[in-house]
Amino acid sequence: MHGIDDNNSSRTKVLALDDDRMVRRILEDMLSEEYNFMAVASYGEFSEVLNSFYPDILLLDLVLPDGDGIEICGEIRGNSQYEKLFILMITAADDEESIVRGYEAGANDYIRKPFVPFEVKSKILNCKKIIGYQNKLHHAFNYQLDFSKKLYQLNRIIQKNINVSDYHNLSEEFSSLEGILDLGYMELVLMQRDEPEVIFSKAFNGSKAHVDFARLSKKPGLIDGRKKSITSVKVQSPGTTEIYCDIAPVLINNQTAGYLLVERSAPFDQEEKNLISLSTDFLGIMAERIRIQRELDRQYDMYKNEVAKVRKIQVSLLPDFHNFKDFDIASVFLPAEDISGDFFDGFYLDDDVYQIVLCDVSGHGMASSFIGNEVRSLFRTFSLRRYTPAFIINSVNDILTVDISGLYYFATVIVCQINMKTGEVLFSSGGHPPAVHYSASKKNHVLLEKTGSLIGFFEDSTFTDRSFVMGKGDSLLLYTDGVTESMCRERKELYGDNRLIENFMDNVELPSRDILHSIIGTVYEYTGFGKQEDDITMICVKKL
Repeated sequence: MHGIDDNNSSRTKVLALDDDRMVRRILEDMLSEEYNFMAVASYGEFSEVLNSFYPDILLLDLVLPDGDGIEICGEIRGNSQYEKLFILMITAADDEESIVRGYEAGANDYIRKPFVPFEVKSKILNCKKIIGYQNKLHHAFNYQLDFSKKLYQLNRIIQKNINVSDYHNLSEEFSSLEGILDLGYMELVLMQRDEPEVIFSKAFNGSKAHVDFARLSKKPGLIDGRKKSITSVKVQSPGTTEIYCDIAPVLINNQTAGYLLVERSAPFDQEEKNLISLSTDFLGIMAERIRIQRELDRQYDMYKNEVAKVRKIQVSLLPDFHNFKDFDIASVFLPAEDISGDFFDGFYLDDDVYQIVLCDVSGHGMASSFIGNEVRSLFRTFSLRRYTPAFIINSVNDILTVDISGLYYFATVIVCQINMKTGEVLFSSGGHPPAVHYSASKKNHVLLEKTGSLIGFFEDSTFTDRSFVMGKGDSLLLYTDGVTESMCRERKELYGDNRLIENFMDNVELPSRDILHSIIGTVYEYTGFGKQEDDITMICVKKL
């Protein structure tokens, strides 16, 4: 539990529920200075602090070890005590179904992982502004009980439009102001490059007697961008009809960003002007939010394009395991996100010895991929024929413990040097899941356990080499823990080593590619074809 601040109880309270310690730490660094921030790691802790802390904003992870974020969101929404709580779902998922389910459960918005600090701060700042606005509206409601019905109707419009993401939908919904203020005409104008642009205009009840903003703006001194209050004017329309016009500025960061023009045949009283002011306050908040969202969408599209390029580069670096005379080698590479923290490499050290490296960097996604790139380069640098796998891993570990010691990243790795003529395999493993060697002559399998600790974490680690010979028909399976740690959601049980080995042995007579496809098929079936939580990489080597 992090971020308890008894001395700042008057500040907006933000509670984060996420099981990832790094995520909680990042959020605390971003938010604790401006907000009364608290972070918890489990649903159990969350249940204990919810009623005592009583947050204004909840950052809720989609996937938790002891609960489901969407179910928790629905449960909170079912409690009237938290009706006004703003819930932002934290998710690494980009699929529409996950986002729709979150909204259907009652989430107000979502934040993507990995975080874009500008996005996180902007969305929470907008929540804070909306909370401040709702508080202001609540005070006005208590002050003027006789005006409660109109305030309630306006509040309903605002609540309905909190998640609106474009100007058209916002202005269409805001036409409901006509029912509150008995309007004859309404027009919303926003400044675009210092020029007014009509976002919305509508005449009500068939009214033809109205004056648009363009005409009013021609009157000298009537439209003044420096004025922050409502301007009221009476206009004589053709046919001697008097039109009462109120022009309310829409402010963003205390600067005039547009105008709301409302008209009718009777003057607006002070309470109605207060309603108009509250409406433009909210329109200003939403206009800023839409502008920020458009910028975020633009930046996110740029980010996705760059990620696609990185993904293409990552795939291009994968080795080609075809055209081996006496060996059949195949691989499977399935990132959990667009890019992977897993990597594997394969290359000749001399005419006879071929080296395979399989590495799994902690986590997945952009950061893990970046670390993996460095690790890959280091293994390439130290992979010389005169060096054994243990020496190579030890050399890489010495550098990583200096380079990434403060980043809380580490990796597991297995390095195999295969003599393509004799079938002798020299290997070393740094904390990696045990490889499986099947002996065709003995009709059994042996687990090749790790020969050292994980890399990038412990200084002065030691690694040892072990060897065996692959005979005709033998198979060697290398894999990352994304395979064995795939989860069956219904039973809350991992796929595990036993199922992997059983499936491998059932198909060991097949070509390497078919063995891997069979294993992947059973993993997908076991998880119910659900979202992949971790990178999956496998390599199968068969001696022909």
